[in-house]
Amino acid sequence: MNKNVPEIRFQGFHDDWEQRKLGDFLKIFDRKSTIDNEYTVLSSTNSGMEYRQGRVSSNSNKGYKIIEIGDLVLSPQNLWLGNININNLSVGLVSPSYKTFKFINVNPGFIRPQLKLERMLWNYKSVSTQGASVVRRNLELDGFYKIKLLVPKHNEQNQLEKLFATIDNLITLHQRKLNLLQEQKKSLLQKMFPKKDEKIPEIRFNGFTDDWEQRKFDSLVKRVAKTSEENLPSVEYDDVISGYGKLNKNVALKGNNRKGILFQEDDILFGKLRPYLKNWLIADFKGIAIGDWWVFRSNINSQFTYTLIQTKQYETISNLSTGTKMPRSDWKIVANSEFRVPINNVEQTKVGTLFKKLDNLITLHQRKLDALQEQKKGLLQKMFV
Repeated sequence: MNKNVPEIRFQGFHDDWEQRKLGDFLKIFDRKSTIDNEYTVLSSTNSGMEYRQGRVSSNSNKGYKIIEIGDLVLSPQNLWLGNININNLSVGLVSPSYKTFKFINVNPGFIRPQLKLERMLWNYKSVSTQGASVVRRNLELDGFYKIKLLVPKHNEQNQLEKLFATIDNLITLHQRKLNLLQEQKKSLLQKMFPKKDEKIPEIRFNGFTDDWEQRKFDSLVKRVAKTSEENLPSVEYDDVISGYGKLNKNVALKGNNRKGILFQEDDILFGKLRPYLKNWLIADFKGIAIGDWWVFRSNINSQFTYTLIQTKQYETISNLSTGTKMPRSDWKIVANSEFRVPINNVEQTKVGTLFKKLDNLITLHQRKLDALQEQKKGLLQKMFV
């Protein structure tokens, strides 16, 4: 197989890719601002370009570098960790500690998808020397310029740019939808449960007017403690996506030979160890909870109770924990804490059902996002050399 062409290629392109050096496509520049607050301050991070929050350390950004859309920005100390980006936000200012470049004789959209590939990160590390700490490594610019790339002709570069720009736009779209749904859920958790000293929530389904009653938590649930070593699907902390209440794998395929708490469908698992990690799950199967779990069997609508343990009120109480290095929720505190719940079972069901639908939508968009990211990862491996 010809190693100078990618595994997957657009139709109509047959020429070998040409080996070039990164320095062939970069022109370093150092245009600095002479006016304070001339442009918005930006930061280059391992995750991408960001708008700078808060003041700069000197309270003045005179002398900061002016960058435009399409310029390359990198951190000489953290390049090997992925702090290298093409500015996609706006004309702005970046700290003088960054290296900044213009692209020449190449489509930046062809370079962009490759910047953080594993092989590129390895190259950056190989041309960086150990700094004052384990994390910091100092970039040797001459070595950076000598990093080798295989490059097609401009028409093929343009096709690759369009493809990966489309994928990135779809990823951004689903990420925004996901963020919006998560913010919506956060807002509804605050508004559909009564605030402190209030008897009814701020937002409520039509037709319900009764005050919510105050109940101790241990009257709302039965804490299940029966242990078992049955050959059932097992759930451990590592199996749950923190804050999502979803499994990250098919636990039925794991096998189990350890003892844990036996749970059944509709039981609620709450991670009492480091409760701030937000490990929780409502079961839709029978299984074994292994590790520091509380298993609740709800005496009211289980979906409502599951939503209740995600509220800020429950979070605050569950974090009144014992221990310092390995904090655990204190059952006496949680059990005796009072929460307001609807008297009407129908209202409980409606609230629980609403949040279940929200959770399902969040999961759907997360799966679409994960699928797009995996697709992009696969194409990066097969469409570049």
